[in-house]
Order: sequence, then structure tokens, then C-alpha cells
Amino acid sequence: MENKNLALGGIVMLFIGIIFAFALIPAIFSAQSTLTDKSVVANDSISAVGAYVDATHVNESFPLTIYAQASTDWQYADCPLTSVVLRNGASTALVATTDYVLDDAAGTFTLKDTAKTQPGTSLNITYADYTFCQDGYNTDSGSRSVAGIIGIFVALALLGFVLEKSGVINLTGK
Repeated sequence: MENKNLALGGIVMLFIGIIFAFALIPAIFSAQSTLTDKSVVANDSISAVGAYVDATHVNESFPLTIYAQASTDWQYADCPLTSVVLRNGASTALVATTDYVLDDAAGTFTLKDTAKTQPGTSLNITYADYTFCQDGYNTDSGSRSVAGIIGIFVALALLGFVLEKSGVINLTGK
């Protein structure tokens, strides 16, 4: 009778451990992703209305914000925007230095007075695709590598727990 209770207790512990792991593992991998992966944004809409002087001219000194990099010093210095693609309201790609000037560190751009940047509607929208670093991103490759193994150790701990509780391995030596 005693062995039956121990077996039932082991099954209950195994079940609780697995449920607990399924609750924690997604949060652990999500936090790990913030530490190790840059974020990609596609089709972000930016209103460019303030940059227009009239229907045919652009104020070339009016900065438009893609992503507020300057709000955090480490992002400004160590993690500028990358893979920036800007398109006008008609989804025509704008050309860097010809149609706009990008300040990737600050996360801003200014339009140049060209045909592609002329307002097509009163809500002239500029669409942006870019890659940026979230708050918490590790800019050092070594720290990203260390953070990358957190999930592996959690998965190995879960595997060890399941194997021990299911009786496949015996870590207690009894």
C-alpha cells in the first residue's frame, strides 16, 4: 500500500511540475528574447504633415521621429536603427540621401524636397520598416551569449525533473 501512495504522489508531483514549467517557460523565453534579439518593425506609419510647407514643398529641416532612440543614452550611442526603409503614402520607396536624410542614432529623418516626397493627401503618411533595440537589449555579444543559454538550462532542469519523477533515472540513490 505504501508503494502505491508513493507512486501516486510521484505522478501528482510530475503533473504539478509540468504545469508549473508550461506556465514559466514562455515568460522566460520572452524575457530572453528581449535580452538577445533586436526588434523588427514593418509598415510603421509616421505622419509627415508637419514637414510640408505647402502642396509642393517640403521643409527640409523638420525632423520626423521613426523611433525615439535619443530617449535612452545607450541606444543612441550603441544601438542605432538598422535596416531602415522609408516609403511614401503611395508605398513608393524613398531613396536615402536623395529623398531623405536619416539620423539612425537619434531615430529621426528629414525629408528632402523631391517629387517622391510631395504630399499626396492631407494626411501624408510615411511608412517605415526598421530594426531597433528594445530597452533591456544586451549590446555586448558576450552578454547576449550568456543570456541565450538561460532557456537551455531551464529546459534541461525540466527534463531532469521529468526523468527523475517518472523513474527513468534515480538521482536519490534509493
